[in-house]
Amino acid sequence: MIEFQHVGKDYPDGTRAVGDVSLSLEAGSCTVLVGSSGSGKTTLLRMVNRMVEPSRGRVLVDGRAVREANPVQLRREIGYVMQGSGLLPHRTVLANVETVPLLRGESKQESRRRALLQLERVGLDPLSYSRYPGQLSGGQQQRVGVARALASDPDVLLMDEPFGAVDPLVRAELQAQLRALQDELKKTILFVTHDMDEALLLADRIVVLRPGGEIAQDATPEEIVSAPADDFVRGFLGLDSAQRALHLQPGAAGDVVLDRFGRPLGVVPRAPQES
Repeated sequence: MIEFQHVGKDYPDGTRAVGDVSLSLEAGSCTVLVGSSGSGKTTLLRMVNRMVEPSRGRVLVDGRAVREANPVQLRREIGYVMQGSGLLPHRTVLANVETVPLLRGESKQESRRRALLQLERVGLDPLSYSRYPGQLSGGQQQRVGVARALASDPDVLLMDEPFGAVDPLVRAELQAQLRALQDELKKTILFVTHDMDEALLLADRIVVLRPGGEIAQDATPEEIVSAPADDFVRGFLGLDSAQRALHLQPGAAGDVVLDRFGRPLGVVPRAPQES
């Protein structure tokens, strides 16, 4: 479990990145922090592995205050996936994924076993294992980034806009794969995005943040959509602009569900006719 206890972050120039945030993230769940730029979502995420130190309050992982942990050791125990993958360009795909197990003292044989397992799990073509990151597509690089984060079998996985730099089709594939991985592995995931659609798809819980790092609403996706806390949340969801308005259009196999742009989302089959 991850706990934020009245954490805040102020910078020397007077900028307040995070106000006063208290959260408890359930073990084995995916919590998504969503908000516009300046809402403090990445700052909160980076407090967990001490890439950012809070100005006040404290962060705990499994009951242990992270400020009491060695930062290097802490980061080796927590999976971290960022936008752009952050892979080492001079190392092959396989060598990148082996990195953290080796740093944690695993043998070369065990590190390779772990790396191969995770690369298979994220669906990467074995022919790419000997390639370098620059030889991969953006989507392939992100798969390697996820495999590397999972290679040491961490309990906690931090994901900072991991799919933001890939095209929509690849992004949808990566999102679906993450949901499948989470159903299998049950990691404690803290996921950052500015995309509400992505949050609704992936989250067990969504935390909507206002500019300045204050919580506007903390709820399940269903509760966020059905009962937004206030006008700010409604506006972020796009409810007031009918962004999520759906309508039906008759089709050959049933009624086609369309969004406000006329894009098909699915089909509602017609009931069979009684003879």
